Amino acid sequence: MTAIKIHGMPPSTFTRTVRLACHEKGIDYELVPTTPGDITALNPFRKIPAITHGDLVLYESTAILRYFDRAFPGPKLWPEDSVGIARCDQWVSAICDSLVNAALRYMASRYGFLPAPAEMQQKYLDKTREVVPIFDRQLGKTRYLAGEAMTAADLFLAPLYFYFPDIPELKMIADSAPNCARWAREMSARPSVLATAPADKPRLAA
Repeated sequence: MTAIKIHGMPPSTFTRTVRLACHEKGIDYELVPTTPGDITALNPFRKIPAITHGDLVLYESTAILRYFDRAFPGPKLWPEDSVGIARCDQWVSAICDSLVNAALRYMASRYGFLPAPAEMQQKYLDKTREVVPIFDRQLGKTRYLAGEAMTAADLFLAPLYFYFPDIPELKMIADSAPNCARWAREMSARPSVLATAPADKPRLAA
């Protein structure tokens, strides 16, 4: 019986972020397939994922990754120095705010998970066009998002960015971000990424 249980679904970007963190740190876990409608007992906000570890119930992916980093041995997901920590937190926040509220919402609308009128979809797409170049400029300066070593920030960005090639409009944006492409190639070769690739990706809505 594994100590950590991750309650979520493989296609979920945040569920994959938590799984990536486990693989990077060498934490054994069990994935318990759970939809937002089924997770109320663990997360009153009805969002996946959540984890259970003994008597501990924890939700919000940033909190989960910080718990992993403090409670388990293995490679650190955050730098050791205060400036490095701040930079990592900055990019995690930027992903969870600016990119999620643009690209992920657009993806959800295109896959039919988030019904939205055409004008709202266009706003999500326009915001994605505005935001991605900021990440591309950063990745032109450093190998990884928060510096020269991989951090939690990369684990938040990867599951989201890896969906871009599947949606023509987002692929066009990605094709104009060469530094993101270089980073994505490096990330895609990591064992953690290969081990957590969803077997079945959602299909675009008609």
